[in-house]
Amino acid sequence: MKRIRVLFVLGTMRVGGAERQVIDILKHLNRDRFETSLYLIYREGELLERVPGDIRISSYWDGHAYPRLNYPGRILRSQARDIHRTIQEHGIDLVYDRTSNVTLTTWLATRRASVKRVSVADSDPRKEIEANHPRFRFAKRHLLGQAYRTADRVVAVSEGVRTGMLEFFRLPPDQVTTCYNIFDIPHLDALAAEDCPEFDGDRFHVVSVGRLQREKGQSYLIDAFDELVNRRGMKHLLFWLIGNGPDAAALQNQVATKNLQQHVRFEGFQANPMPYVRRADLFCLPSLFEGMPLALVEAMVARTPVLSSDCKSGPREILIDGEHGCLVPPGNPLALADAVEDAVNNRETWIARTHGARRRVEETFSVEVGMDHIEKLFQAVVGSHRN
Repeated sequence: MKRIRVLFVLGTMRVGGAERQVIDILKHLNRDRFETSLYLIYREGELLERVPGDIRISSYWDGHAYPRLNYPGRILRSQARDIHRTIQEHGIDLVYDRTSNVTLTTWLATRRASVKRVSVADSDPRKEIEANHPRFRFAKRHLLGQAYRTADRVVAVSEGVRTGMLEFFRLPPDQVTTCYNIFDIPHLDALAAEDCPEFDGDRFHVVSVGRLQREKGQSYLIDAFDELVNRRGMKHLLFWLIGNGPDAAALQNQVATKNLQQHVRFEGFQANPMPYVRRADLFCLPSLFEGMPLALVEAMVARTPVLSSDCKSGPREILIDGEHGCLVPPGNPLALADAVEDAVNNRETWIARTHGARRRVEETFSVEVGMDHIEKLFQAVVGSHRN
């Protein structure tokens, strides 16, 4: 059987959930059945070195200069033509795009190509459009709707995202399938065993991992710590913020204003945050919206008690309505504070849930389960019998 040639398309390899998932899929995709390559708009990002060595990488800006005269849509159309050329040159059977900006580009690139396309939705579109497409969002919603409707299959990373795609873009139900993110559990266990800064045994440690930006909700968690430390007298709390992003300075100012410098540590970007997560007494995800948060599932792998906002899609589904962790309303510092205080006062109860949480990941989100689904999807879209 001839191998199916798959072209994965992303913007960059900067740190993000979509990029990490593509690396894992590239790593585990069966080489006997699939021949894979990667197309990037920008050949850059901290994760670039993690792309498997046998993957051919091409990039738009490797062969193009910024035009002296630019106008709306010129670069987009040029990128689409370059992806189309790559498809033709390498005899690609299937294009796999991830993130809405890239979906727009691959839609244009594949309209006149005899190639199949799978487009992945990583977050609830009702919030994602507002956050990532503030300019011309009504026009972009219309264009994205066309892009998704013409895909051979749309993949949602959770049932919540699938519901959002069906309602927001009015897609046919049989066109949208749920395919959970995958997690390499043995690899995560090995990462968790690595060293990190010493955790003081006399303090209660809360860890949060994520890009420092508004929709990740860290400011609400800082407000919760203000309530716990300065009003409820819980001076032994220590909050570890792992990540960087555009709101870093604002969050640091918020900590200083509330006199929490002895209770909040900014650790910046960590290539491996798993040792922090494993050593924590509590992992917290305070996001305002998500698709399927990788950090939450990774905390479950580490057997760390988890607290999450009950945002539109993702956490409730992962935690099975709170069976494997605590859910609180998004954007609610008092609810976060109450849950953290409960985790401090009832540690054994919270720890008891971690065993089922780990089992949930092993049974539903493992590489073995996820890759079987992905490979069958690719074969079904292209056609499993090819000459």
